[in-house]
Amino acid sequence: MIATGAIRDEGTSYHYLPPANSAEAPLKLIPFLLTELGPLGLPVHCGMVWTTDAPYRETAKELKMYSSQGVLAVEMQAASLFALASMRNATIGAVAHVSNAIDHPGESFDKGPETDGIRILKALCHAGLAVVS
Repeated sequence: MIATGAIRDEGTSYHYLPPANSAEAPLKLIPFLLTELGPLGLPVHCGMVWTTDAPYRETAKELKMYSSQGVLAVEMQAASLFALASMRNATIGAVAHVSNAIDHPGESFDKGPETDGIRILKALCHAGLAVVS
């Protein structure tokens, strides 16, 4: 899942940007990430994430609210990375390898075969190199 922005429900991003509900991803990298991740044959989605530094305090009410706003995943870093990117005029992306979900039928934190993880990492490296070329 390629994060296009993040709900700022953590503390770090506020050290880089004034208070706001969300931080946007630098758009420059997203097409390169799509180009590299697409051919892997894995599901790839783009959208907002909810960044929280208290991942075990998520409530059903919050999940429903953010989901209704189009938020696709919960994670812990994207908002601070996007805030830093904005402050430093840097190109920083966030890709979440979704490994568990409320409706996930498999084992929690199951990321699939190690070979998929390696393929994803290679694609991310290629995207990063492409954006600086």
